[in-house]
Amino acid sequence: MNILVPQTNLRGDYVQICERLRQVRVQVCGRRGQSRFAFLLGLSPSTYNYYEKKRIPPVEVLDLASKITGAPLMWFIRGEPESFQITSLTYIVGELPERAQKQNSAENA
Repeated sequence: MNILVPQTNLRGDYVQICERLRQVRVQVCGRRGQSRFAFLLGLSPSTYNYYEKKRIPPVEVLDLASKITGAPLMWFIRGEPESFQITSLTYIVGELPERAQKQNSAENA
């Protein structure tokens, strides 16, 4: 690949990063598990929501999501390896600590 040639469709690749993050979150925390996944990543629910809504998360967030879930970091970034099966990820069992639950309730009110 000639690096001097402008790359096309990079925005489409970035959108895929957000979609892969959402897919992993649904697999490990469930459809309604945004707040719980945000807590695991050390983020506020609103910040995490931005990442699912087409804002590219920093590589540190993707790296932590990879470590927590077992999804390969390069799968988040580039969809590699193509052989990775999202269904191989395990649902994360547990509840938010009481303080985090109260904070989430206050934010949602």
